[in-house]
Amino acid sequence: MRIRLSTLLAAAVLFGAPIASAAESPALTSHALLGQLQGFLQERRIEASELTPGDSMRLMIEWYRITRAGEASTPADALVFRYGGWSEGCATAFNVSLLRRVKALGGDTDLVAGITLMFDPGSAPGVQAHLSSTADGTSLEDFAQLVQQSTVFKLLGNRKPMAVVVESGAFR
Repeated sequence: MRIRLSTLLAAAVLFGAPIASAAESPALTSHALLGQLQGFLQERRIEASELTPGDSMRLMIEWYRITRAGEASTPADALVFRYGGWSEGCATAFNVSLLRRVKALGGDTDLVAGITLMFDPGSAPGVQAHLSSTADGTSLEDFAQLVQQSTVFKLLGNRKPMAVVVESGAFR
């Protein structure tokens, strides 16, 4: 029996699934942020390899909402949607990423955790790389609409990728 991701997320919100806020962590690291995301996936019994771009978008928005419940919006915590071609040596893919970017305490580094879906490089011919983000909790619906109306989402929104990576890192 397969349970829809949206059903799981709605149940988590309805029953108030406890997840620590990224802003409450005194020593937030990229590893800790990744751990929060992995815990969120495990609590909901979601297998990352089964995600589509649509599933990933809904999942990341819910993780962002739940971990920010009752907090004021801050530009130090944002959702990021990006896509474009990727190549490293002989490996190539068209990546679609939904990430959470949090400013590290007392530093210039942005910590990142999220989901990157890798598609065959020819999956989105002619689509130019794109980056957009939101830090305003009240505009999450607008952010979701922006993602859903993107060219790449229209092409790949419900397609299974060739690989999925739950990733973390840091940007300067």
